[in-house]
Amino acid sequence: MTIKPVHIYGPTFSNFVRTIMLVCEEKQIAYTVGFEIDGSEVTFKGEQHLNWHPFGKIPVLLESKPETKLALVETASICRYLDPDKQLQPSNSQSYAKHDALCALISIDIDKVLVREYLLEFAFPKGENKTIRFNVVKEVQPKATATLGIIEKMLNEDTALSSQEFTIADALLAPMLHYISNLPAGFNLIADFPKVEQYLADLMTRPSCQKVLIAKKL
Repeated sequence: MTIKPVHIYGPTFSNFVRTIMLVCEEKQIAYTVGFEIDGSEVTFKGEQHLNWHPFGKIPVLLESKPETKLALVETASICRYLDPDKQLQPSNSQSYAKHDALCALISIDIDKVLVREYLLEFAFPKGENKTIRFNVVKEVQPKATATLGIIEKMLNEDTALSSQEFTIADALLAPMLHYISNLPAGFNLIADFPKVEQYLADLMTRPSCQKVLIAKKL
């Protein structure tokens, strides 16, 4: 019996959808991605989507097995589900807890600044005639710079963040940093942080990152 690939509900440009794609690539899990499921479009924030996630967020992992069907939400939880043998997580209990906390920090605080407040203005401009509001970008730049400084500090310390052994934390952070690295000159802040720049360069040597993190100018 052929087992259907898992399906990642959401757009491929979403940093969190890309996180799940990276995990699938690293784990060699067959997957499909997008808003179309079994030949039918599932409306974003429509009734079915809201049945899966009451707040209409993405991604949603959909899995069909002979004995059951699963709709799982929240990126870090999806990643942990896809990694039952903990190949992408520390095995030591203390290290595991620290990694779990780091995943939450990236998913909530770092994502809020780098993606929601900084990157989205480039991806979905809200200015007149859908132009980038550079005054908004410049206003949040110090905050984004400080956040990259925090990541730089993490890379200088003994944390679960490392390109040497790819983890869920790396899968969460890589798409955010990759998008920032493709911003126009003056807005790509990564060049000011050598450890972050090298960390991203090391990640981009992995086949999973080369396949999923497709260069895209915002």
